[in-house]
Amino acid sequence: MKIKEVMSTPVVIVPPITPVRDVARHMDYSGVGCVVVSEGRGIAGIVTDRDLAIRVLAQEDKDGDTPVGQVMSEDPVVVRADDEVEVAFDTFRRHSFRRLPVVAEEGAAEGAVVGILTIDDLLLQMHQLTADLLTPVVKEISEPQHQSD
Repeated sequence: MKIKEVMSTPVVIVPPITPVRDVARHMDYSGVGCVVVSEGRGIAGIVTDRDLAIRVLAQEDKDGDTPVGQVMSEDPVVVRADDEVEVAFDTFRRHSFRRLPVVAEEGAAEGAVVGILTIDDLLLQMHQLTADLLTPVVKEISEPQHQSD
């Protein structure tokens, strides 16, 4: 299964000069836990709700005027939309984060952010696959058995 089949879209993207206050508002409005920071097509960084709490609130930025470029995690690890989900599982196992930006692999959009893949996306997909596998089994054992007389 390809990453593009389970990733979340659309992605919230902001420039590095965006005040963290506005980034938090984007997150709240869009119902997301991370925002990609970009100048142009490439990814400059990523910032999560946890980053805002630890790198901004804990540092007592009362006004939220700090540019997101100062608190983002730079050069994040990415996966490609056409990669198999096993690549994402391996990447999550090797690193201590829960979200991966997904980039386009080729063509005019090569390197452009096309989605976000979260551990939750993968867990939901695994749950659905398990349910799909078990449905016929449950149906079979739930039906009355016919006994020959």
